[in-house]
Order: sequence, then C-alpha cells, then structure tokens
Amino acid sequence: MIKPSRLKSGDIVGVISPSTPVFSKKALTRGLKVLESFDLKPKLGPKALEVNGNYQAGTRADRLRDLHSMFLDDEVKAVFCTGGGYSSIQLLPDIDWEVIQKNPKIFVGYSDITTLLIPITEKSGLVTFHGPTVEAALASDLSSISKGKKFTLKSFKNTLFKGETGRLSNFTEWKSLRSGRAEGFLIGGNLNIILSLIGTPYEPKWDGKILFWEETDETIEGLDNYLWRLRIAKVFKKIEGMIIGKITDLSAIDDEDGKWANLDKSPTIEDVVLKATEGFNFPILYGVDFGHDVPSLTLPIGAQAVLDCPTRDRVGKLSITEKYLMD
Repeated sequence: MIKPSRLKSGDIVGVISPSTPVFSKKALTRGLKVLESFDLKPKLGPKALEVNGNYQAGTRADRLRDLHSMFLDDEVKAVFCTGGGYSSIQLLPDIDWEVIQKNPKIFVGYSDITTLLIPITEKSGLVTFHGPTVEAALASDLSSISKGKKFTLKSFKNTLFKGETGRLSNFTEWKSLRSGRAEGFLIGGNLNIILSLIGTPYEPKWDGKILFWEETDETIEGLDNYLWRLRIAKVFKKIEGMIIGKITDLSAIDDEDGKWANLDKSPTIEDVVLKATEGFNFPILYGVDFGHDVPSLTLPIGAQAVLDCPTRDRVGKLSITEKYLMD
C-alpha cells in the first residue's frame, strides 16, 4: 500500500466537488471554518462551485480536471470533497491512476464518494479515507456542537494528523452479531455504491478484506436485496469479516398501498444480515460509529485491521494494526 503523508499545522488542503453541487454555500463556509480551526488552509477547486444539469457539480471534464489538478498541485497536502451525490461514477473511466500513484496524498469522503475511494485504493494502491465531507458532515457551528459531532471531529483530526493505530474509540456500544476474530485490510463505504462497482473493472479484490458498510434512506427489503447481491457475487466466500455502521432513515418496508401491512412481522436488520450470511463463519460487528450521521469515525481504506467479536459479552471491537500515514 502507498501511504500518504499525515497532515500538519499550516497545510494547504484541496476541496473539490466530484459529484453533487454545493447546495448551501453557508454550510460549505461552516465546513471550511472547521478545517481552518485545525490550522488547515482550504483551497477550493476552480469548478467546486459549478452546477451542471442540476445534480452535477460542473461537467464531467470539469470535475475530472479538479480531481487531477489537486493531486498534481505540490502545495496541496490532502483532498476533501464537498459532498456526495450520484455522479462520481462518471469520472472513473478517465481517471489517471498514475497521477494519483505518483502524487499520493490524503483523499477523504463518504456516500457517493465511495465510488472514488475504493477504486483509488485498488487501482493506485493509495490508502484513502472514509470520512466527513465538507458541506455536510464537517459543517458545524463550532460554538455549539453536540457530543456526537465532537467525537466525529476528534476522530477526523486524530486519524489524519496522527494516524492513530490501536483500538478505535466508540461512542455507542458495538454489537457482535457473529462471534470470531478476523484480520484483513479494511474496504468499504456506502453499501449501494459498493454494489454498483461489482462486475465492473473497478470492483475490488475481496480476498483478505474486512468489509465495512453503511446505508441511508433505505428499506428492510432493500437491504436484504443488497446483501443477497453480495452473496450471489460470492463476496461472502472471500472476505474475512464484516462491519456494519449506521443505517439511517430506515423504513420497515416499502408499503405505500398498505397491502403488506398485516401479512407478517417485519424482520430486523440483524435478522436480515444473519440470514443473508448464513453458512459463512466470518465475524460480524453491528452498530459501529460511521455513516451518514454523527457520531462518525474516519476509517482508513486499505489499512490492516483486526476485528474482535466475542460471544461472552457480545460487545465487539475494531483495531487498526498498522501505520497508514507517513511522517
């Protein structure tokens, strides 16, 4: 793996919009102020505030140029994304992986940015980071932030400035769904986006990996379908373990017409996960603090990790076991 350099006080960091437009310049400004509170100097990409076709931040060429230019800019030490969206996938066919490989630096995002995080790690060998976006997750009024937001910002800073290894801090209790111990390289992000890479040239190599995933605005039957698609794609035969993060804005079942209202009791997320992974022995940890809502950890994709899911107290833990940043 190629390990980017850790952030230092006074570093210039790039901010780009590889997918959705910036919806709120006020929120973006708050997010930039959070970066400045870490003594970082944000540098907006030339097309970061563009809008094209309502749901895209600039044309495909504009967004691709901003991505490449930030990696080629020697004064930029990290690249952050303003938000997620739907359009990151448009960039994949023309990303110059050699540019990234020869100019390694921290790259951070989540949600639709999973589309870039996993292929960058797989194609260039660079450790990337599943973490806050600037307009959404980082945007805060620093004078009155919640405990969950403080946890998020602390993890963000400790991960990118210190490259902390060891057991990850938890804000909530993490539940062991299936016991066991696994060692492997972390890979993951938004579940729907992970599925969009399967069968493409950007699908990751699953062997020896610990898969982490989160989801938002989904239904129980939708999650069930996603997990079975992973099973059918033989992902479960290859991974060493599974980590499930936050599942936000979940509907019990998509039942607008009420036709399923009284048919049966809806299964829980735990039921669906265990049924879809039945017959496999890898450990599963549920409720880990990352996803579309705070509190949320910043996780290094491509870093070596150990997953412990004991049976006695059913409280699991996750540890990063190798250095993932260069001094």
